[in-house]
Amino acid sequence: MAGPPHRPRPPVPRRLRPRRHARRRPAGGDRGRHRRAPRGTPVTDLLRSCARARWRTLAFATAGGVVRQATLLAIPWCVQRALDDGVVAGNPGATARWALAAAVLAAVQFVALATWQWQARMAEARTGADLRNRLTAHLAGLDRAALAGYGHGDLAMRASRDIDQIRMWVYGLPVWAIIATTFAIVLPGVAALDLVLLGVTVLMVPLLAAVNLVFPAPYERAGKRLSDAHAARADAVEDLLSSGAAVRGIGGVPALLERHDARSAEVERLTGDVARIQSAWAALGPAVPRLAIAAGVALGGFAALDGRITVGGLVAFAVWMGTFTIAVTVLVDRLVDRGNAAVAARRLDELFALRPSVSDPADPAPAGRRGTLTASGVTARYGGRVVLGPVDLKIRSGEFVAVTGPTGSGKSTLLRLLARLDDPDTGTVVWDGTDVRRLGLDGLRAALVTVPQRPVVLSGTVADNLRVGRDVDQAALERACRDACVHDDVMALPDGYATELGEGGSSLSGGQVQRLALARAFLRAGERAGGVLLLDDVTSALDTDTERRILERLARRDPGTSVVFVTHRTAVMSAADRVVELSGPGGERRG
Repeated sequence: MAGPPHRPRPPVPRRLRPRRHARRRPAGGDRGRHRRAPRGTPVTDLLRSCARARWRTLAFATAGGVVRQATLLAIPWCVQRALDDGVVAGNPGATARWALAAAVLAAVQFVALATWQWQARMAEARTGADLRNRLTAHLAGLDRAALAGYGHGDLAMRASRDIDQIRMWVYGLPVWAIIATTFAIVLPGVAALDLVLLGVTVLMVPLLAAVNLVFPAPYERAGKRLSDAHAARADAVEDLLSSGAAVRGIGGVPALLERHDARSAEVERLTGDVARIQSAWAALGPAVPRLAIAAGVALGGFAALDGRITVGGLVAFAVWMGTFTIAVTVLVDRLVDRGNAAVAARRLDELFALRPSVSDPADPAPAGRRGTLTASGVTARYGGRVVLGPVDLKIRSGEFVAVTGPTGSGKSTLLRLLARLDDPDTGTVVWDGTDVRRLGLDGLRAALVTVPQRPVVLSGTVADNLRVGRDVDQAALERACRDACVHDDVMALPDGYATELGEGGSSLSGGQVQRLALARAFLRAGERAGGVLLLDDVTSALDTDTERRILERLARRDPGTSVVFVTHRTAVMSAADRVVELSGPGGERRG
């Protein structure tokens, strides 16, 4: 029996429980956080859909595997005939004929094995690619409310390790037919040799069934506990890598290391629990047919002495039972893969069931290029308390409005509501005469361009971060960076606009990150006249001269482009046409 060697593999990790201390619930979060699709697709359906998507490739792999196994199991029969008809009978011609037959079968086995492995690997690889594409596309459409309870490390493990577990399950699907072929050939073959040997073989089947019924449930329970520990450690590692300077600055690194070490110790302990169960399972499964071989050789030896079985038949029995033992070993391996794939499918299905709290309407209206942006009586709640509003605000076409107020007064929340990154709990936001909930999100994002307080820097080059997949020429990139006062900084980097920034832009200062994000917004806003720039304190890390030059650039904007600028800076408020002050939830807006 061929197939992947038996190798213990830890179960796929489960999702880490929500890290509430690290994630602030967005506006409208009382509804958004647990917004999921109706309970639907069972775990087995996800696995079945993966198999159905690759049924042709798997069918070729299965056919190759079955042919390979049949030829493999036919070779002992050729050996038996060569011994009995050739060697024992002293017939060189018969020996040569059966040896040639075995060689032909070996050649067929080689071709069939290559077909099996090639097609199975193709099905595995394509399944992984399809799942990753589907998952990343789905996650890209979710907002922070939908993903509020998921750590970055946990999501990364779902997109990598969980999918790998399903890939391994798909790769092993043809093996079930190969195991069935082994049973279908070995049992009649042994029956033809001797009924006593058949009795020994049949007797071990219920013992094998008992072994494979006892172990799966405790293995899966232990695997779930290990999954939790893996996910917790993944987030601890992510915190260590991403918190860097901020944590070092307050002497918090020892605490993070201690947390990581504790979670690693838990992973080690639970891995030991899983290993004990899996090792007992892996040892007992093959032990049963090996005991049957010992009994069969003893009984078969007496049968050979009595003349009820030939020496060649006894050799064939021993080889078949050896192959049967390997089949049982691989059967255990496939059952382990099935358990891991079921856990992985459950974790992926949990993500596929998530739905964004903000989504396109059924029949979206087009977003206007320019107009008035109005918020009427908008409020936002978090954790059962009001964090914003009610607020009434009107931004006319071309107007520059500065929004200020004390910390916690809801300034950033207001910007998210205006951009429809979140929906208000009460009230409406209207763009160009249409409720933003009736507008298509793509058109709305093109009209209302947001630069958040903590901009994101993607892995890739400076140019990649500016283009974000759009086709923008180099001249436009440089023009936007000059307007954002970051061109000189970019040119000072080792490769200019081709410099790789790395994850999170760790090689850039806070002010450079802000200006790079502002340049990205200028590029986006420059694709169409009008619209609104929604800027969340984007000059907070800048010196006064750089801030002045950026404000001068904003003053030269298209006459139809409005600006809403959340700030505490005096220079920004002085440059604005109007200043709106938020005094906190339930308080009045003054402006």
